[in-house]
Amino acid sequence: MQHRYSRLRVGDLDIHYELADYTRPWRESPAETFLLYHGYARNMLFWQPWVPLLAVDYRVLRLDARGCGQTTKPPEGSAYSFEQLANDAIGLMDKLGIERVHWVGESSGGIVGMTASLNHADRLNTLTLCDTPFKRSTKIATTYTLGEGTRAAAFDKYGVGGWCRETLSYRLDTTKAPPALCEWYIEQMDKTPKHVANAMDKAVAAGASGAVPNSILDAQGKDPTGDTSKQGRRGGAASTLCYGDQNNQPQQTHP
Repeated sequence: MQHRYSRLRVGDLDIHYELADYTRPWRESPAETFLLYHGYARNMLFWQPWVPLLAVDYRVLRLDARGCGQTTKPPEGSAYSFEQLANDAIGLMDKLGIERVHWVGESSGGIVGMTASLNHADRLNTLTLCDTPFKRSTKIATTYTLGEGTRAAAFDKYGVGGWCRETLSYRLDTTKAPPALCEWYIEQMDKTPKHVANAMDKAVAAGASGAVPNSILDAQGKDPTGDTSKQGRRGGAASTLCYGDQNNQPQQTHP
């Protein structure tokens, strides 16, 4: 059994990560690795319930993305791109000596995975997308501004945690989710600095207008409007499976 929970220097970041391995030590072949990549303004703790389910048969790598959780916060004014975020994760794999992974991305973490599948196809065995928007609809863009014109203005008014509270019902079924889960969710997102949330929002918005290359969309066999019903696709060297709907199912916190 191996269990690593640490930081590694990758480029300009100290990446906070966990590599869990509870596979049988007498197995004849090395265990394959799952990489779990969290969504917008979240952190690797959102994957917590999934680790024990996977780590019996696979190594499980999860990380705090650039500016999130306990990974280095870039200075204010720093721009984000999906290529940069994918390179961060691939760089971590390099440092850990991991050749290939099964990438699982939730929300924007799936866009990072699509970018990795295009730029580093030989490093992914499979790509699983959970509620990943291939393009941001006008409805989503306006709903999440809470009437403030921009998401940045909404952050200024409510803070990231307050904004999360106001929009939580779009991510969770708050009529069924335990109150403790709702409060924990808000608390975790509130740890993301406003400038990091804004930088990521700009990257997602740019992706919605074409920064996610059409070749990625074509490889997934998807309509650009983003139908994420349960379908298997083939893109590059990785088999791709897409899950999710407008209610953001399945939930990271409820495997």
